[in-house]
Formats: sequence, structure tokens, C-alpha cells
Amino acid sequence: MPEPDLAKTGIQGLDAILGGGIPRGNLILVEGAAGTGKTTVGVEFVYRGAQEYDEPGLIVLFEVSPDRIMREAALFGWDLRELERSGRIRIIFTTRRLFEQELQQADSLLIEQAREIGARRLFVDGFAPSAAAVNGGPSPRDTFHVLAEALQREGLTAVMALEVLAHEEARLATARHEEFVADTILVLRLEAYHRADTRSLQVLKSRGHDFLMGRHTFRIENGRGIRVYRRVQAPHAAEREHAAAYDTSRRLPTGTPGLDPLLGGGAWPGATILVCGISGVGKSVMGLQYLAEGARRGERSLMVTLDEPTAQVIRNGRTIGIDLQEQIDRGLIRIWYDSPQEMEIDRHFAQVEELVQSFKPQRVLIDSLATYGSALSGRSFRDFLHACVGLMKSNQVTTVYNHENPEMLGMSSMMGAELTVSSLVDTIILMNWVELGDTFRLGLTVAKMRGSPIIRRTHECEIVDGAGLRVLPRAIEGGPPFLPFAAYYGLLSRAPERDSARAGASAVGDP
Repeated sequence: MPEPDLAKTGIQGLDAILGGGIPRGNLILVEGAAGTGKTTVGVEFVYRGAQEYDEPGLIVLFEVSPDRIMREAALFGWDLRELERSGRIRIIFTTRRLFEQELQQADSLLIEQAREIGARRLFVDGFAPSAAAVNGGPSPRDTFHVLAEALQREGLTAVMALEVLAHEEARLATARHEEFVADTILVLRLEAYHRADTRSLQVLKSRGHDFLMGRHTFRIENGRGIRVYRRVQAPHAAEREHAAAYDTSRRLPTGTPGLDPLLGGGAWPGATILVCGISGVGKSVMGLQYLAEGARRGERSLMVTLDEPTAQVIRNGRTIGIDLQEQIDRGLIRIWYDSPQEMEIDRHFAQVEELVQSFKPQRVLIDSLATYGSALSGRSFRDFLHACVGLMKSNQVTTVYNHENPEMLGMSSMMGAELTVSSLVDTIILMNWVELGDTFRLGLTVAKMRGSPIIRRTHECEIVDGAGLRVLPRAIEGGPPFLPFAAYYGLLSRAPERDSARAGASAVGDP
């Protein structure tokens, strides 16, 4: 089949959602309530066409003056005045009724001006057909049909901004005839999320080509214009399947002394590792050691953190003998902090995706999933984790996700009752405080590891100032003056029992 003739909008992120652009000659309705960004979409469509694709355009205004549009466009860095002087755009200020009449005449002044500059694009701001036929005149539906035919006859790809009620239910209950005539419909929304507002864009229909359905976040940015962020989604199955096979010839050392033997020699390349535990058990310490080990081996590592700003992460690294700043300066480690307070998950995931594609890390640490869970709804969180796991696997990135689980002492769930997505990950490491006598001691259990046999025993760990976290042997020669974990049963059940047959063995024990 021949390739479709698509007009690129030039709006960052939108053409990807539209499958490359809009079929040339389509009539596009941009619907939304006041303040959703309809005018900005239309003006940018014409501006990008004239500036970047050598496609002159017309802008038709009914209520806002041309001078005001030019001033507002200048805030985005768009010099409409210069484009008008050079004959690449033309701005027309008129009335709706006169506009309708002009398009019905083959020799109208409007059509003449479009032909004069060789216009390929048109934006009509605030167009609405007459509400009813007058004195036997054409109905609004007929008027819109005539308008669509005139635009198609002149080869114009036209965007028309239509204001609708803020509530979607009201829009659906009063569906207008122009929605059936139009080829493409974009719906813009301004929605409340917690105490913040989020802009979203939805392609409701677009004749003649495929497009990405669903609601996508977008922003209006000073000095730039509109940027659309595709809704969070995992890579295509074929792409992920091609890259997801493990390289069984090698393992990645974790950087935590004593942990690699419990993982069969280390982590699989491209694996997804979940480290669960209550606060203070050393999840972040283990994660920093994982990054530092990658840097030591010359591998790039990326940390995505919602919990601590970059300077605080660097300071924490110093306390366990890791100089993160040196590795950052060498280009081997990158730390990216994003505040979870008003997170837009589509934008956040797009930034993670850009970091993975530009920095090309072999290792990634995400700290922490619990913060994502508190910032997002259950469905949004699951969508994000599915997409993130798919992104990392398709790029063969070995990823560690830290997760604070307040239920670990009771062991009712590995990830808590609300975040039931542990089936997505390949390896699960459980960390927990174990109360023996009047002392909390730190325990670690490898609960799951796909593709490798494991022994689900709980091993004791310790965190040493200046040295970090290490996993202790089950029994220690000349070790501490208390019994090793090998002398107990039920360490994670909150009911440990001493194994009297082994309690006296302090020199030799299980590996």
C-alpha cells in the first residue's frame, strides 16, 4: 500500500501519537473547555508548518486581536510578525458569519488570500456554525459540510478550535454534527489530580490512519510551546521479547560482600531485582554499592530517586566509603531526582526513557517504589511499573527497585496489600529486622530468582560505618558473642525458636 501523505504538526510528542502526523487535507477539531490550550495548539500547528516545513498558513480570529496573538506567541519564541512580513502566514480578523459566507464562494477574498501565499494550513480560533437555520437558509450541518468541502477543494489541512463544557458527560450528551463531519478530533482536558491540575490530550478519532489511543499528558512551556508526553506503556511485545533473553554466560556482581553466592554468582544481565524491607534495613546502602560496583567495572549506572535530592545521596555515599561525585565527574554514574509531590507520570516516564536512551546505562537503581505508590493511584502505578520493566528489559539494563514494605515483620505480602505486582520481577530480596533477645538484628532472604536455583535461608547482615553492608556467613569463626542465625528457626515469622542441636556450634555452620 502507498505511504500516507501526512502533515506533521511539529508539536513535540504529538506526531508520534498520531502515527507520524495527520493525513493531509483532514479537517481537525480541537475541543476543550476554556483554558485547556486550544488556541496554542492551533497557532503552533500553523507556526511549525510555516517555520519548519515550508507550508504557509492562515490564522482566522473572531474575538482575539492579531496583535494579542502575536504578543502571546512571542512568549513561546514564535515570531509571527516576521512570518507575516515574509508572506509565510497571514492573520485575518473577521466575524463567524462572514467567514462562513466567504468559504461558500469560489472567488471569496479569504480563498484568494490563501492562494496568494500558497497556504497549506489553516487555523480557525473559536469557530462555531450558526445555531439554527434562518429564514429557510442552510442548516448548521449543511453549513459545516459546505465548509469541509471548501477546505478540501483548496487542499487545506485545517484545525478548528471548538469550546465545549468542562465535563465530558455533558459533551457526550450533546454531541454535535461537526464531530461526525470532521476527520480528526483532539480533545483537550484540564483535570484535577489531588490538589494539582494536569493537562491531557486524547485523539478521539482520525480517519485514514492509525493512532495511539488513550489520554496523554501535555504541558504548555514558556519559550517552547506544547510538549505532549505519550501515556505510560510498555514497549511492543516483539521488541521486548527480542531483548529479554538472559546472557547465561555471565553474571553481574552486586557489590555487596556475601550476597553474590546467594544469587548463584550475581544478577542476570537485564534482570529486574526487587529489594523489599522496612525502613532502615539498608536497601539504599545496597543500591549505592550496586552502582559503585558498576562504576568500578567501567559500567554506566543511573539512579532515579524520589526520596532524596542528589546532594543528599552523594553525602550518604560518603558515609559508607563511596565517592559518588568522582564517578559522576567521570561520566559513569548519573543521579536524577524528581519530586513526587506533583508528579505527572507520563512526563516522568518520558524523562526516564530519555535518560536510558541517551546515557545508555548498564545498571539502574530506582529508589523507591513505595514513593511511586503513594504518589500514584493503583492503576497508574501498575502501568508505570509494567512500562519501566519493559523499557529496562528491552535495553538489557539490570535494574534494582527498592521498596519499603511496612508489612514485612508480619510477612502477609512481599510488596504490601496495595502494590501486588511482585510477579513482574525476576528476583526478590527480603530484608528485615529480626528480634532476638533485646536486640534487633538484620536478616536477608533471597525469596525468588528466576532462572537460578536458590536456597531460601535467612542470612544475617551488618552495616559498618565507612564500609557499608555485608552478608555474614551462617556461622562465624571467632564471631560475635551471640548465636548465629543458623541456630534459630522462624526468623521472619516473629516467633524465632532456637535449634538446640546446633546452638552450640559456633565455628562451623551452613554456607
